[in-house]
Amino acid sequence: MDPSERMEGAGIQIGGSVGLEQDGVIRAVVKGDVRSTCKLVISKGSVVSGVVQARDIRLEGEVVGGVEGLGQVWLVAGSRLRSRCVAAALRIEAGADFSGEIRVGE
Repeated sequence: MDPSERMEGAGIQIGGSVGLEQDGVIRAVVKGDVRSTCKLVISKGSVVSGVVQARDIRLEGEVVGGVEGLGQVWLVAGSRLRSRCVAAALRIEAGADFSGEIRVGE
């Protein structure tokens, strides 16, 4: 495949759960849970309608369903999280939009 024909996530929709065993970046609309044993980035413009679980999570896009991080969860400016956040450590930048339950340090 020619590099100019690669899909970079624009317009990609996934119906179902996604599992990763390495660091990953989600650049899509996912209607299902996302699980990773490593670091995970939900990029700007991406939407996950489900639970996101990973060691470390950087949220730049939107999650409706909650996040669970064994390590750090980072909500950057412009990100949106609905439902709940469970993390060992939590960082919320000014401009991030969060509404729900928080459990940190457990």
